[in-house]
Formats: sequence, structure tokens, C-alpha cells
Amino acid sequence: MRKLILFVPLLFIIGIGQASAQSEKSKRPYQLDFDPSKDVEQLNKLPDGREGIYVKVRFGITLDGAKVDKLEGEYKIRLEEDGNFIKEYDVPRPVASQAMSVMLTLDTSGSMREHDRMNQARIASDVFLKKLPGPTDCGLILFDHEIRDTLAPIFDRGPLLAKINAILPRGGTAYIDAAHEGVVVLRNAGRGRDRAVVLMTDGIDLNSKRTIEAVIAAAKHERVRVYTIGIGEPGRFEPVNTVLALDHSGSMKPPADDADTTPKIEALHLAAERYVESMSTAGRVSIIPFSTDVGKPRPFRDKAELDTLKKSIKTLKADGETALFDAAYEAICVLEADNPKGKRAVIAMTDGVDNSSRRRVAEVIERAKEAKVPLYLLGFGRAHELDEKTMRHMAESTGGKYYHAKNKDALIEIFEFLSSSLHDDGINESVLKHIAKETGGQYFPAKNVSELKMILEMVTQSIQRESHEISFASLNQRADGRQRNIGLKLIHRGVGGTESVLDEQTGSIQLRGLVIAEMDPFVYLVLLAGVGVLIALPGLLWRAPTV
Repeated sequence: MRKLILFVPLLFIIGIGQASAQSEKSKRPYQLDFDPSKDVEQLNKLPDGREGIYVKVRFGITLDGAKVDKLEGEYKIRLEEDGNFIKEYDVPRPVASQAMSVMLTLDTSGSMREHDRMNQARIASDVFLKKLPGPTDCGLILFDHEIRDTLAPIFDRGPLLAKINAILPRGGTAYIDAAHEGVVVLRNAGRGRDRAVVLMTDGIDLNSKRTIEAVIAAAKHERVRVYTIGIGEPGRFEPVNTVLALDHSGSMKPPADDADTTPKIEALHLAAERYVESMSTAGRVSIIPFSTDVGKPRPFRDKAELDTLKKSIKTLKADGETALFDAAYEAICVLEADNPKGKRAVIAMTDGVDNSSRRRVAEVIERAKEAKVPLYLLGFGRAHELDEKTMRHMAESTGGKYYHAKNKDALIEIFEFLSSSLHDDGINESVLKHIAKETGGQYFPAKNVSELKMILEMVTQSIQRESHEISFASLNQRADGRQRNIGLKLIHRGVGGTESVLDEQTGSIQLRGLVIAEMDPFVYLVLLAGVGVLIALPGLLWRAPTV
């Protein structure tokens, strides 16, 4: 019982101490952001050419919800190596009315229809916009293979959300152009403010005119940080080989329906051109024209020969009957003969019923199954003029899909979507990371679309983060193979001079080299004495021979 009486006050004291520590932690106005695995780096040379063993440390400081006008005392960042003091830095006091300008740049390509991505992006964008600090104005760029809509930064979030909720996914992806446009808009709208572009995409860029380095250069020049979010899995970037079997029969002369004014053959030119424009650099395509007979297959060409591909498409003239089945069969044989590595597919488009083929549907399906080549069938024009049942059967039996395009716009959209779907097999993380790192932003992977909401909350916090990078000469300039432990401490120094550590983080670098043991000089003397004895010992033990 006496032990229990002594134990209860002890628990009470411990509880008070823990509560006090929690209270102190919750009161701290700053958050120290530091990743030990990535934010400590060894340098062998400084930018000014000085050589030696240097350490580069990156960290961020975020205002952690405290009111600026109530900050008391001084806040410091103390840098240490192996527990030894290196330097101390003042944490700048933020301004309560510090203004920011942000551009939300959202991918609205056709692939965003998949896996509920567009809906989740809308929900996440709503959270992001509402979580931005009060003095932050925000603009919007919606893009697919081109810039679809741009809204300059404003304080009212309503118009931005209305645009996002109204947009429908379509087309390819040009996020490099969109990011560059975001920087340009901020150049004109965000003078004297902290500025950032937040880029959200689910695919690789197949359509931009700008280069990655142009975006980085513009962002650096305007001091705009770019934060990138990659939705989905990283791409495998395997080769893609397709054959386009294109109907140019006489029925392709009139428009697709009463609302269209463009002849179907010209609509096909535009749609097929969009397909080859949206190919990746790993894509190759052959074109097989057909009408009454199947034309000679064009050689496989990649995106480097884009102009040649476009010219080949524009030569198609409307004339003759329709030999769809023969064309699909020939396309499979062309892929088989080429025997390429990577993905293979046949895309066959017609505006009517097959009336000229020698091959039967069953033969085409059997050949496609043997070759493991999926067939994508496109019916163009009025539904009652098409044999949709047969085309759907051919597609579904071979692992492909049937699409109906009622007019020119629908045909272009389907060709864009197929090109993006076949060539865009995931995000290009290396590009997104590179843009973010070089501009002072950050990359956020969102492998599961359900994570978007949480990730955009993290982005909101991160864009308010003040980033720092410090390089210093290591206290130990020997390449002795030893690990250097680098410590960061967030310190509060009160008005009366009392000091407390609010946060502490540790990283390290591991040097290559020979590990040399350090010993007391006395040990060396003992060892030398031992060596002397060993040298003298044979002489002491030797005896002269007796006569």
C-alpha cells in the first residue's frame, strides 16, 4: 500500500511532464521539414571551384498555425556535425499579410476518364482551393493536348471550381506547355508575391511544343516554384506498334451527318493525323488504305517521321467499295511479318458494311487470336449504315474494343484517345521530379487516385514552406570512410535568454575511404618497444658454438 501511495504521485508528475512537452510542441510556431534520406548530400567541390569535403543540407520551415503578431523571442536553426557546432541561422519572422499567387494546372485528357480520376481530381481541387491561405489568389489552367482554358489568379474560388466541375476529359497530354503557361501567367499577375505552379497529370507528355528545360528556365527566371503530382503508376515505356487500316471508299465523300459540313474523308485525315501526333517516341505505325481492294502497306515509321506520316494520310481519296475484313487480316499479317518487340494492335476504321472482302469474319478473328493482336474497330457515320454487331464481335473476341463516331469531332476524339491509351502506359516520374527539384518545388506521387485529396492538402502546406540550402566544409577533411552525422535543431531563445530545443533532426553522409583507427600516442610507444624487443631477441638468444 505504501508503494502504491508513492507510485501515484510519480505517475502524476510524469503525466504533467508529458502534457507539458505536448503543450510546448503544440505551441511551437514553426515546423522543421527535413528528410534525412534525401536532404543531406556530400560535395567534393563548391560552385566557386574550391575542392574538399563539403556537406550540402536542405530543409524547409513552415509557419505552423501560430499568429505572427504573438511570436516572442528568437527562433534559430543550429547546424551541427557529429555534435560539434557549425553555425546558427535566424529563422526569418514571417509577415502576417504575406501574399501568394498560385496557378492550379489540371490535366483533363481522355485518360482522366479512367478509374474515377477526373471526379477525384475535382474533389481534391476543391479541398486545395479552400485550404489556401486567405491572402492567396489562385488561377487555373485546364489542358489536354492543348491549353483548353486559362483563368488568371483571383481571390474568389467559385469561378475556378465551376470551370473544373464543368470540364469533360478528352484528348492527349501536354503538361509541359501547360506548366510554361502557368509561369507566364504568374509573371504578369504575381509581381512582388511568392508564386507557385501546381501541376497535376496522369500521363506522359506526347504533345507539348515547349521543352522541359524551357519550363525550368522560365520558372527560375520568374522565381516560380513548380509542384508536380503524378497520378497512377510509373510508365514502363515499352515500344508500341500499330497498323491503321483506313477506309477511303466512295461513301467517304459526304459528311458524317446532317450537322457536319466536313466530308468524311477529310475528317479521317484530321483524326488519323491526331493519332500519329499523339504517339510517343517509342511508337511505330504503318498505314494500310483500303476500299474495293487492300492497298500496299506503308512502311513502319516513328514520330521522327511525323511529316511523312501526315503526307501519307492526306493522299487518301474517296473511291470504290469496302473490303474491311481483308484489310484487318492484312494488318495482322503486317504486324506478324515485322515481328516487333512491345505492344501490338490493329485499328480499323470504316463508314459502311463490308461488301468486297474475300476473307470471312471467323478467319480474321482466328488470325488475330493466333498472333495475339487486339482489333480496335471504329464505325464512322450513321449507325444504321454500319454493321456494328459484326465489328463489336471482332473487337471483343480479340481483346480490343468497338467505338462509334457519329461525326467529325467524335472521330478525332476517339483516335486521340486510342493513341493516348496505347502509347501512354503511365506517368514519367523522372520528368516530374526533375521539374520540381530544379524549380524549388516538390514531387508528389499519387499511385491511388483516392490519395489525391490528402496529397493536395500536403501541397497546400508545402507551398507555404520556406526552403533553405546550406553548404559547409566538413570539420573532418580526411577521406577516412567514416560517417558524418549532421544535426539540425530548431531552437527558441526566450526574452530572458532561456533556450529550448523545439525540434531536432539528424541525417548523415557516408564517405568512401580507408578507415584508420585512432590510438593514444602511448599505445604507439608500447608497440614500437615491442617491435624493438622482437628484433633484438634473436641476438640475445644466440650462443657462440663451443670448441
